[in-house]
Amino acid sequence: PATTLKPHPLRLPTLHVILLPLLLILPRMTSSLSSPVRSIPVVGDSTVKVGPGQFSTIPADLKKRFPKISKFAIVSDENVWKHYGPALLKGCKDQGLDTIAYQIKPGEKSKCRKVKAEVEDFLLENRCLRDTCVIALGGGVVGDLAGFVAATYLRGVPVVQIPTSVMAMVDSSVGGKTAINVPAGKNLIGAFHQPRVVYADMKLLQTLNDKQVKEGLAEAIKMGCIRKPKLFEYMEKNAEAIMKQDPEALSEVIFDAISGKADVVSQDEKERGLRSTLNFGHTIGHAVEALPKKEVLYHGECVAIGMVHEMAILSEMGHLDKKAVDRITACLKAYGLPTDIPEELKVADLMHKMTIDKKNKNGKIRMTCVTAIGASKPDPIPVEEALITKYLASLKKQ
Repeated sequence: PATTLKPHPLRLPTLHVILLPLLLILPRMTSSLSSPVRSIPVVGDSTVKVGPGQFSTIPADLKKRFPKISKFAIVSDENVWKHYGPALLKGCKDQGLDTIAYQIKPGEKSKCRKVKAEVEDFLLENRCLRDTCVIALGGGVVGDLAGFVAATYLRGVPVVQIPTSVMAMVDSSVGGKTAINVPAGKNLIGAFHQPRVVYADMKLLQTLNDKQVKEGLAEAIKMGCIRKPKLFEYMEKNAEAIMKQDPEALSEVIFDAISGKADVVSQDEKERGLRSTLNFGHTIGHAVEALPKKEVLYHGECVAIGMVHEMAILSEMGHLDKKAVDRITACLKAYGLPTDIPEELKVADLMHKMTIDKKNKNGKIRMTCVTAIGASKPDPIPVEEALITKYLASLKKQ
């Protein structure tokens, strides 16, 4: 008789073997593809939205977030505007938002009284009232200037920050510091005015050159030094990927640095104590930045120089181990950041600039006191002018 072959039943273990790896991988693939935008609360209703690819959604978010605003005024510089301005303006108008725009010349020279007045006159000419929201589209100069305009225009209107540089993303756009420069020094005239929202979209950094990227990363390294040891260690180990703007690595650094600053600002919004520690490297760094030099140095590069030499002084005072100084210096160098004070700068000129630093109290120069990588004292400490002068003079002899 003919034999009938019965079909072999498919066993459940075989299905598990096939499907389980897919089930494990799928959530990761979904997470990677969706690139979720994460929110970081700062002070009051001020929020930072961090994540790539959100630029095109900003106009719709503005419409939802500001139902009582009747006019939006974009302030940008000519370089940034070419890349992102027309798309933002069109997006706002497509959402039915009454939107105007003003472009300033790029560079630190625009962060002054004259240009601030020009922006204000533009707003007045366009009949902008208290139901106007200023949008700062650009780097630190645009953010500081537009933020200060918003702080003082009609005694204060809302401001939104869309940072387009690493420096602005991790530092200047977050926390509400706004200011202009004057002949006596940087950021000496300004106000605290919290942005209602900061849109930190890493895709807006793709037009930056290496010098612009690394100067912003100096501020992230600074945050690692004063408060976030894991951030420092991550940057120490992943310099190559971060400098190449690997999406995952750069997102990690920017989110961590912003979180650190937001935490400090939430505890000390008006810089009565703790927030002053964010100025690590800025005592010497601002002095270097304010003086004329042979080579153009960006803010972050000057801060890197300041960090190295403030650490050396702190080490002489017994606050910081030399191994930590060497390790932080090596990390800064790994990002191609300068560490030497330009030789053409005179000690007397540097000291003069330091005597009008905003952190000073009772006529004493003060510096952020880093005690270990990721740790610092809650208030800057006074440092004798004689010690700083002696240290700077010793560099001239080397």
